[in-house]
Amino acid sequence: MKSFLAAYVAEEPGVAALFGRMPDALLREGAEAAAWEPSLVAALDAHQARLGSNAHAPAHAAAIVTGQQPGLLTGPLYTIYKAATAIRLAHAIEETSGAACVPVFWCASEDHDFEEVREAHIFTKQCDTLTLRYAPEADVNEWPMYRVPAESSLHALIDQAAEAARGSLERATVAEFLHESLDASESFADWFMRILARLFRDTPLVLFAPHWPEARAAAAPIIEREILEPLATTRLLREGARHVESLGFDPQVLKREDECCFFLEVDGHRCKALYRDGRYRIPAARLEYSPDELAQVLHAEPGRFSPNVALRPIVQQHLFPTAAYVAGPGELAYWAQLKGVFTHFGLPMPVAYPRARAVLESLKARQLLEKTGLALERLTEPREALIEAALRAEPPNEASKAFAAHQQDITERIEAMRAELAQQDARAGKMAFRLAERTQKGLGRIERALLRADQDRLDAAERRVTRLCAELAPWRKPQERVYTICSFLFEYGWELVPRLTEELDIRSFTTQEIVL
Repeated sequence: MKSFLAAYVAEEPGVAALFGRMPDALLREGAEAAAWEPSLVAALDAHQARLGSNAHAPAHAAAIVTGQQPGLLTGPLYTIYKAATAIRLAHAIEETSGAACVPVFWCASEDHDFEEVREAHIFTKQCDTLTLRYAPEADVNEWPMYRVPAESSLHALIDQAAEAARGSLERATVAEFLHESLDASESFADWFMRILARLFRDTPLVLFAPHWPEARAAAAPIIEREILEPLATTRLLREGARHVESLGFDPQVLKREDECCFFLEVDGHRCKALYRDGRYRIPAARLEYSPDELAQVLHAEPGRFSPNVALRPIVQQHLFPTAAYVAGPGELAYWAQLKGVFTHFGLPMPVAYPRARAVLESLKARQLLEKTGLALERLTEPREALIEAALRAEPPNEASKAFAAHQQDITERIEAMRAELAQQDARAGKMAFRLAERTQKGLGRIERALLRADQDRLDAAERRVTRLCAELAPWRKPQERVYTICSFLFEYGWELVPRLTEELDIRSFTTQEIVL
């Protein structure tokens, strides 16, 4: 099945109809600036200063928003690529339209799936993968990330990462910042944002967290409408899911008929809301409310409410004049269900802009790719196939040369016999075809035996493949979905992220190879 991303960037008519403007139109036409909520601007600036960012929220500008839930040591590399794409896209739009445009990073601090973010993976100097796992003493089950504490045990994980990763003179300064920022952090989410603030310190990237009191107060009108019009968004999402499915893709947001699109915090836990028989029910807390009663709770305590993954883009558009949202492949697929939701709330649907995708290659890895003749996209193939490909890239020995000459001669003779017999006797032709198949399999076994006959060459090929896969495609997954930026930060220092931001081509929707 074709990926949704491929269909989207190709602007296939059925897929394009699920959205508003497409990325190419945004780059051509630019965006219009609009006023930002003054009270939110003041709060944003105060938080930037607190986090260590030099960015400033504007009074009047278009916004390019991206985001991710807080991850240990910033989580996988794609978090960095999202932020870098937003920065580059905002700059490109300013150049196109002349209107002010500001990148915003939405830290999903209300997310409560701690299992998804508690691990970080480091590419080690031994060319292996080290997994770090945060195990807080507190029971953080169903806690939003802004409540998850940044406990002192995280200092040991910093030391493990610094010791395991390739390093340089930059190692000490990076580790020192991580320790100091951890001590200054109010929560796991706060530490995540402080690291991002340092990585993008000299850029216009504005950091935002939806749990901030000013943000929750500003988002309350959207939540209130959701409460007073029970399940309206859920019905639209289900319609969107059916439409996506009709195009041959799997819907990303599946909601039961009674599931609401917001959460209510009860005793620090983020609880799902259902609507049945005219009442809102919070099963985890054994609470229920009429719509008017729950609206009164919202008025009194807006800080207890947060949107789900589908309503969050609506809150985003309500808070910021968003021209585009920089999305990963999975996010693009669920945004395909949202056009009707934006219309329902009377808000424009921003452009869903695919984030840049990249793989970071050491000079050694680049040399090994060239020596083995392996393309990056092949590294997810089975290990044995990669080893054989690497062996074939080596100059052939005398036995292999002799075999190649005989193999071609045998293949040509059998094919000539099969073609001639097929014209004269169908049954004999079929038998010759089966003989040709068996012969090719036998020749293949001989070739593989010859490839592996030289143990030194075999060992070298295995080492090269192991190194390439560990660095560029760990666990047969894209590098950007596994390793954290800290795998490279201890070696290349704080200038690494500005360099990546500069080198990423936001007009390319294929994986870019960046040699460090």
